Amino acid sequence: MTEKLPIQQEQASIAILIDGDNVAADKLGDIISFVSSYGNPIIRRIYADWTKSAMKRWKEEAKTFSFRLMEALSYVGVKNTTDMALVIEAMDLLHGKTVQGFCIVSSDSDYTLLAQRIREEGLLVLGYGEQKTPASLQNSCHEFRFSDKADPVQPNNNTPDYFIDRDRALFDKAFETARKGDDTVTLSLIGGELKKLMPKYKINRYGCKTLGQLYVRLGKYELVKVGDKAVGSAIRIKRSAIRIKQ
Repeated sequence: MTEKLPIQQEQASIAILIDGDNVAADKLGDIISFVSSYGNPIIRRIYADWTKSAMKRWKEEAKTFSFRLMEALSYVGVKNTTDMALVIEAMDLLHGKTVQGFCIVSSDSDYTLLAQRIREEGLLVLGYGEQKTPASLQNSCHEFRFSDKADPVQPNNNTPDYFIDRDRALFDKAFETARKGDDTVTLSLIGGELKKLMPKYKINRYGCKTLGQLYVRLGKYELVKVGDKAVGSAIRIKRSAIRIKQ
């Protein structure tokens, strides 16, 4: 959207009007953060039929973020009046010129005409709802934030692969220090050098049971037999790794 946002130089007063049937209660903090980047949310209201047990989830969150709970009783069966109550109060606020902007929190296309009417008055219109929200409502707002947009996947910094990559240079340094010019180095000598470099290192952190397994996982080393000792008592750099380096 290329339409310029009608944001005042001084902080605008904004009304947050929430359809309690159309958003999760745990999103209030995100809503406040979103709206606060455009102005001061001086009016904060949640509309719902508060006689319904399903609406109880809102009450503690509403207290925390200082929202008023606005009653919208359901007079006929399952038909709710939340949308009508929200629209009526929005129009009262619009004509009362109390605020310079609105944030309509819903994924319901029924609020499209309301958003258009507010925009026509030259006021800021923000929207907040799920990605399923019809384009008609999204495009009637100057800015629309999705409540269910996936957060970026954070890297897991507590895995064996992470620790191996993190400490790879120290393992190489321990090998180079212990080898003293030799091609093959016993694991006992390498272990001694590692103790100096990382006094608290533990093999299981790297997903291995032995130091030999750990060095094999590094990719550039291989296990070898020294004298009459079993295979796995020493390591050396793989011949292929030496050729690549040259």
